[in-house]
Amino acid sequence: MEMQMIRCKKKLAILWFVVSGLLFFVVLFQSYFDYYGENMSKVWEWLLPTMMPTLSLMLGVFVMDTVNRGMEIKKVDRFFFRLTLGISSIYLTVVALTILVIPFVIVKTQDMVVFYQKSHLFLGPLQGLASASLGAFFVKKEQS
Repeated sequence: MEMQMIRCKKKLAILWFVVSGLLFFVVLFQSYFDYYGENMSKVWEWLLPTMMPTLSLMLGVFVMDTVNRGMEIKKVDRFFFRLTLGISSIYLTVVALTILVIPFVIVKTQDMVVFYQKSHLFLGPLQGLASASLGAFFVKKEQS
């Protein structure tokens, strides 16, 4: 069964922008209250590459879709959309858990920053899967 491509893009973008926005404000709040001390820049250096490339890609595609708006309705396979939504959800959940749970498990700020840096070992492959599947919606030339 097929779904409209634009609806799939919007659902994926809502997931990414809402979760990323919430996590951004959590880290902003923590930064404002000097939670990370002298390591604040290291936390932002970890967070921004985790989210910004995907968000920038989505926003750029939406701008191009608006500029090149056509009359034809593009379709995408429902299974592939659900797979992409699931992979994205897992990735964003792991990122959120890293930000929200680790401060309660690791007390010393320096140890938290080391964990954030090491988290790329397990976040990298998940980000790769999410990016690859999102590419079908936001990079690949659409077929009608």
